[in-house]
Amino acid sequence: MNLLRLTKYLLMINFKDFGFLFWTVFYPIALIAIFMATTSNIGHESLSDIEVAVDKNYEYGMILDQIDFIKSEEMTEDAAKNALANEEIVGFVTSDGNLIVENSGFDSSILESVINQIHQTSLLGISPESFNYDANFIKSTDMDIAPQVVMYYSTLAMISFYTIFTSMELITSMRPNLSLMGSRFSASPFKKSSYIIASSIASLFLGLLTCGLVIGFLMIFYQDDLFSNFPATFLIILAGNIAGLGLGFIIGLIPNININVKSVVPVVFIVGLAFLSGLMGPGLRTVLNQKLPIINELNPLAHVTDVIYRVNLMDSFEGYWTAVFYLIGITLVSCIITLVALRRKQYDSL
Repeated sequence: MNLLRLTKYLLMINFKDFGFLFWTVFYPIALIAIFMATTSNIGHESLSDIEVAVDKNYEYGMILDQIDFIKSEEMTEDAAKNALANEEIVGFVTSDGNLIVENSGFDSSILESVINQIHQTSLLGISPESFNYDANFIKSTDMDIAPQVVMYYSTLAMISFYTIFTSMELITSMRPNLSLMGSRFSASPFKKSSYIIASSIASLFLGLLTCGLVIGFLMIFYQDDLFSNFPATFLIILAGNIAGLGLGFIIGLIPNININVKSVVPVVFIVGLAFLSGLMGPGLRTVLNQKLPIINELNPLAHVTDVIYRVNLMDSFEGYWTAVFYLIGITLVSCIITLVALRRKQYDSL
């Protein structure tokens, strides 16, 4: 059968499947709509003063008094620790210039940046009287980036891996010991390669279509411009869809489990990775990056989320090609394992 004709038939079969349309088209858009409705007021607070306690013997305490967004006061170390525990202050600067904080966050990071700059300047032998009190420690931009943006990008990354479902079903249906269709397929002269290629093309088309619909939905209904670099965004989404195919091939090879039970595996896998990459907000992602950075270094959805964020909001390609090649590597390894596993096998009975 002609490859294009076979691809067309497979697309028609998927479009007639209501379950497929719901989970791959309507569900992602509904999820984005729910995020918009529940997080519309997040992230628009103005920057408030950073409360900091300073030991009276700290040599450069006068510098903190000159910075307009920092409110400092002298405290003993015991009093400062109590204030930190009660979240009355962000940090405490000891007599030797060390910064003590109770929690990590935006204010803590800004305060750390200020103290580090003071320390680095002091190492140059510059007296406190010669410090530049007008230095900008915060770089302002015109774009108001809310925390839910990470959730939108993480959702898009999750959707780009939805091809895992179709490729898993494809491989399972081709295994004679796992399905009746596989038994018939194994006994027929039909080429496995043609069927795999046609199914992969159809799956990629549907995956990219879904991602395109979600991007279009965000462009129409979200108040800010989330996508400023479409070519770079398309390439990383394409790589994600292809990697999803490869991962689905591997899951489809799991023996002695029927398709209904096996379908749970990619659901848990994809949702779990999306959760770790920021689907429920950047809080967990920040903690993981601090405590267990290896998790999201290996998480393909985290790579896609980070790249979409950087190229569209920061105009930065840092880590872009690393992410693309990492996803391609996942695909290549998965395809090699699949080709080896699908070589002709003999069964006692089918």
